[in-house]
Amino acid sequence: MKNDGRRLSHETSETIRRMAVRRVREGERPSAVIQSYGLCRTSIYRWLRAERRGGDKALKARKHPGRKPALSAQQKLQVRRWISGRDPRQYGFDFGLWTRQIVAELIEQKFGIRLGVTAVGRLLAELDITPQKPLRRAYERDPVAIEQWQQKVFPRLRARAKRLGAKVFFLDEAGVRSDQVLGRSWGLRGQTPEVPTSGQRQSVNAISAVTARGEFWFDHAT
Repeated sequence: MKNDGRRLSHETSETIRRMAVRRVREGERPSAVIQSYGLCRTSIYRWLRAERRGGDKALKARKHPGRKPALSAQQKLQVRRWISGRDPRQYGFDFGLWTRQIVAELIEQKFGIRLGVTAVGRLLAELDITPQKPLRRAYERDPVAIEQWQQKVFPRLRARAKRLGAKVFFLDEAGVRSDQVLGRSWGLRGQTPEVPTSGQRQSVNAISAVTARGEFWFDHAT
């Protein structure tokens, strides 16, 4: 039974080469030696020629270079910069969340290199980029106004409340209805399916407020 030498470790391959060459030097026939290891018959002759030209060092195991990476180190860092702190819409995509498919399309557009989604997943892991649930930020946010309110307006408001012995509450309100929202279902063409639901409608309007120390107040109406 023949063995596939490519599946052997570097250390094992090197040991076999050294032992096989030594046995031939000691008088054994090359064909018999290589057959005892179950390897390709021509391998022993390559080893013998290498040993004659370069000595024992020529039999030392060499690390295989492996497949050349599709992207260079500089290109990988560029991909990291594209994704970090940005979203796909800034590069002309319609979707605001990064997916492996979108990253693959961006790489193909910029570098002309086509990668599969599995390869992109390995690349993102190498770049320490993980799937995360994004925070929602409204377009209407005004960072300057927020900073001014935090640094100037609220401190004055808090100081005034302290002078008056009052408390500062942050208030919000919401409305909830019991109507069942139906989505789409499957049915025969021309025969709209019916789904039994309650005809009664109930609603609750709630208002609540909380202080910076966690004091809570609420009220509701039906």
